[in-house]
Amino acid sequence: MNRYYQNVPRVDAGGRQHYTGLLPGQLAKGVLLPGDPHRSKVISELFLGPEFQGRRGTYAAYTGKTPGGEAVSVISSGMGCMCVANAMEEMAHLGVQTVIRVGTCGGVQPGYQPGTVVIATGCVRGDGASFEYAPAEFPAVADYRVVAALHKAAKEFGEQPVLGLYRSHDAFYMESMAAHEGLRERMQPWIDTNVQVVENESGTLFVMGHLLGIRTGTICVALGSMFDDSSEAEVAYSVYQDPAYMKERIATISKIAIRAVELLASREDK
Repeated sequence: MNRYYQNVPRVDAGGRQHYTGLLPGQLAKGVLLPGDPHRSKVISELFLGPEFQGRRGTYAAYTGKTPGGEAVSVISSGMGCMCVANAMEEMAHLGVQTVIRVGTCGGVQPGYQPGTVVIATGCVRGDGASFEYAPAEFPAVADYRVVAALHKAAKEFGEQPVLGLYRSHDAFYMESMAAHEGLRERMQPWIDTNVQVVENESGTLFVMGHLLGIRTGTICVALGSMFDDSSEAEVAYSVYQDPAYMKERIATISKIAIRAVELLASREDK
């Protein structure tokens, strides 16, 4: 754990972590981190021999093997950076070495087709939780090894992913197609600076990964662009009209993340 920051584990009488309810040995070194507890279960079904480790609140955990035989876990974080912060604090005490967020995002730049795979290189910090850990000048950067592994894995699956900056924030209804008036004006600075997508978790994930000595990365499926000129809402949310398509795209990025765990483990062995 980084000397700059370390906490004292808060456990119950049985030794279980306070928020996740997990014990040492229940999570693998490589962990996938979706938001939705149901998605955690769906992703676990891509593992070999998945075993349910428990659920406490939004944190539903499963552990199994990758197709290549590496141990891998998935635990849902719930939505938002505070939930991610709690999970990261506790995963650090459980020996986790790599965390890859798997989820969805909204396109900031025009022209995003629903289903586009986007790998984060870093994140604009619009959340509040990360500022409890590091000052505003501190960058939120994905681990270069995780970015490289995700990119290589995506190519193996025939994907042409976009690599670039995310933006994380705390208020879904302020920076989405469900936003109040003035969305374009609010988002114009991120359009102008070539931020690719917006979501709700990666800012804190990357900051805490650095402070806790955990390699972090994010791979998401873009739901479309919020700022295409024609039929903005229809384009951005067309994936919701085709649940089978969305399920297939989430499965694809989950498989990519699982493969990235394998690639990272193979590098550790050398």
